[in-house]
Amino acid sequence: MDNTTSTVTKDYSDLEVPLNTSFNINNNHHHTYNNSSLPNDTFEFIADDVTSNRSNTVRRMLIKEYRKIGRGAFGTVVQAYMTPNKENWYGPFAIKKVPAQTEYKSRELDILRVTNHPNVVRLEYFFTHVSHIDNKLYQYLAMECLPTTLQIEISRYAQNNMELPLKHVKLYTYQIARAMLYLHSFGVCHRDIKPSNILVDPKTGVLKLCDFGSAKKLEPTQPSISYICSRFYRAPELILGCTSYTTQVDIWGLGCVMGEMLLGQAVFQGKEPLLQLREIAKLLGPPDKKFIFFSNPSYDGPLYSKPLFTGTSRERFEKYFGHSGPEGIDLLTKVLVYDPQSRLSPRRIMAHPFFNELRLEDYFFPRDHSEPVKLPDLFNFSDFELHILGEFADLIKPKVKKENSE
Repeated sequence: MDNTTSTVTKDYSDLEVPLNTSFNINNNHHHTYNNSSLPNDTFEFIADDVTSNRSNTVRRMLIKEYRKIGRGAFGTVVQAYMTPNKENWYGPFAIKKVPAQTEYKSRELDILRVTNHPNVVRLEYFFTHVSHIDNKLYQYLAMECLPTTLQIEISRYAQNNMELPLKHVKLYTYQIARAMLYLHSFGVCHRDIKPSNILVDPKTGVLKLCDFGSAKKLEPTQPSISYICSRFYRAPELILGCTSYTTQVDIWGLGCVMGEMLLGQAVFQGKEPLLQLREIAKLLGPPDKKFIFFSNPSYDGPLYSKPLFTGTSRERFEKYFGHSGPEGIDLLTKVLVYDPQSRLSPRRIMAHPFFNELRLEDYFFPRDHSEPVKLPDLFNFSDFELHILGEFADLIKPKVKKENSE
């Protein structure tokens, strides 16, 4: 919150609904309810310092916590509803509760307060409150709530012995790259890219990155901890102990998530950190000495230099991901790379031929739907995004749409 002091009175005027002025975002995830239409099994409490992230106004609000929808290393997430007047309830919101006065809380709030992008979860309100359970002070972050996570969506297909449709893989991977384009332009590294930290609406195809509890603005002159990112999605330089890494660790995570969508399970499943490197070597081959030295000159762990599989790395990619087609294999081999500098940047990923289908066809078939649904806006770039994309903008935008607009 701002350092300025605000006197809060009992304000029951209509709740202002924040508007995203940079993008035309569908806000259908927020609805208005009367009290009788809300779930009965809820816990209620009053917060006196609820700040609107858009208008920066502070007011007193009543919160109904409905059900727990997530738990992470730094807090829990509940589905909740909020009202300033006990009559018109707004929601649902995903409210993350983390201990106050922590470095991670401060970073997450600072980042979410300034981000404004269709593929990044939107912070609506934030406040502090003393928990009735342990009498400790917590920070609450009320964010937009999407129906499910990519992890759950992948699991639903896998449990039915089905593959996630290739067009869905393209749709979701593209939006992850677009979110990274935006975040990385500020130097913000998510540092925990994985399917459970990616929200999706299977009916509309919309995707948003969430859980910025590990996110950090990386400074070239300042070291960062290497023990970050969930193990299955941890970049090899982090496994080796690198403390001067870049936002390219997120690109590795993107490759892991894309591969998981194709396989129905995590690509690299090491039982402990160093065994994770062994799993990576099974697909990529052993890391070279130059990469190891630049990652961590003092690394003295196992290198897995002996070939763990026969054939070339390309042949192994084709074996596991052949159903993604030549373009899919090509993209994976350019993001799942040891050398961070050799991994594709977000804009090069977005321009990759793997996503040409999204540029040519503006529909997809959601799960359990026999009728096609229009794709979400994938190319509604803001002026800021166009500036970042530069010459890549024309490569990424659908040429048909461009010609029709002339």
